[in-house]
Amino acid sequence: MILEQLGMLCDAEACTDSDGYIGYCLDLARATGGLPYGQNLWLQITVNVAADYTTTNETYQFSLVGGTDTDGTDIDTGNVTIFETPAMAGNDGRLDAAGDTILTCTLPYEAANYRYIQLYYAQSGTSPSITIDAVISPSQPKTPDNVQVITSPVGLPS
Repeated sequence: MILEQLGMLCDAEACTDSDGYIGYCLDLARATGGLPYGQNLWLQITVNVAADYTTTNETYQFSLVGGTDTDGTDIDTGNVTIFETPAMAGNDGRLDAAGDTILTCTLPYEAANYRYIQLYYAQSGTSPSITIDAVISPSQPKTPDNVQVITSPVGLPS
């Protein structure tokens, strides 16, 4: 895997009053040499500047989109939503303070079917505004308590 090609999808990306692609369009084929099955890549989206909720009607939603071609900046061919967060109110605990984690997960294997991935931002409300960071990493991100959990002896009840 070419680790230099992985990294920031969004770096202090200001998401304001219009829907659209945000941040960088990552070429998965070039970054990973083809996403090998069994290899986990992690996505983490965090708050850089807290969400606006001044008129109590602002909502925020982020989607991971895959595609087969770009216009040099954004995905423009074969765009398919791989997964998305729910529409979250600006006072949601995941959005209300800088440093909050909006989402941490492994990339679904379906992402391997698309050469490019990028985040898409959708909003509603009077004055929606949030600034986020998003990273792709081959290693598991730390939890909000700065602990990296790899395995746990706790299982599901039988």
